[in-house]
Amino acid sequence: MEADNRLIALARRAIDGDAIALAELLEELEPLVVRTARLVVGSGSWAAEDAAQEALIDLARGIGKLRAPEAVLTWSLRVATTRALKVARRERLLSLRRAPDVDTELLAEAAAEPNDERRRALKDAFDRLTPRLRATAILRLHLALSEKETAEILGCSPQTVKSNLHRARTKLIGLLGVSGLVPAVPAGGKEPSR
Repeated sequence: MEADNRLIALARRAIDGDAIALAELLEELEPLVVRTARLVVGSGSWAAEDAAQEALIDLARGIGKLRAPEAVLTWSLRVATTRALKVARRERLLSLRRAPDVDTELLAEAAAEPNDERRRALKDAFDRLTPRLRATAILRLHLALSEKETAEILGCSPQTVKSNLHRARTKLIGLLGVSGLVPAVPAGGKEPSR
């Protein structure tokens, strides 16, 4: 994932201590950071918004450590994903402690309107993935990053990315199968390599 020339120039100036360039850089990166945090943590939650804001703070504090300004987008995604994973793990533990007896399937059915059934089932299935599997699926499938880029952001090997993506897809298919909604599988059952 390459940054455009404007982002690279802003990153260079921000690294050199230019506060105005840093503010402009964060403004440019904010939509990507917010979207990533919302997807990893789960959209519509205060925790996702907090994760995005904390990631922007992490970016502002850490800009001086960025050695290659041309890697500003990958670096930003790594920071946002790392922060979002921490928040998602914390939220998952808190939700397990808070309401172990709540029937989430019953709540999802009650909240779903007929037109929204597929969307809600997919969101529910996605939210049931572990934060690490959800982050892998988001980076690979939603943001269309390569295995190498995803591995770099998550701090793991490309083989781990492949394995996690396979596990995420298997779990999603299983969860959607229970709902009676199974996604279409491309011919051959495999995603094209990138």
